Amino acid sequence: MRVVIGPVSAASALAWLDYADEVIEELGAMAPGECFTTPEVLEVFRSYVTSWRSSAAGDELLWERDIPAEQVEYHMHAFQRVAEVLDQRAEERGMASPPEGEDFYAAILQGVLTALDAEGPSSAAFAEHLAEFWPGRDPLA
Repeated sequence: MRVVIGPVSAASALAWLDYADEVIEELGAMAPGECFTTPEVLEVFRSYVTSWRSSAAGDELLWERDIPAEQVEYHMHAFQRVAEVLDQRAEERGMASPPEGEDFYAAILQGVLTALDAEGPSSAAFAEHLAEFWPGRDPLA
């Protein structure tokens, strides 16, 4: 399945990616019993952050990849879990992603959900579930 993120402002992408780097570093430093995700998932996130960062050259980011639907679904399930914890942390401690990164964050969600929706009934149902239950926002708004 083809996932397209953007075009979106490179400045927005870089603001969000800097935040993502901090989150990954924080989670990676946790002891195995403390962390709510796995080292493998963190490596997947790191690889996406690296790829997106390299695409943020110039004024805008446009990122396109062919990724198996099952892989996208697995990654988005893990990403949703991370987003839930970060959303809860933002409510409790006021630590949220930077507002400058919101356009990029929305572009990630929109790009993935659009690709899942186009993939077929099962993937479309998963996209609908993500859109309904994504923490702190309606990703399709």
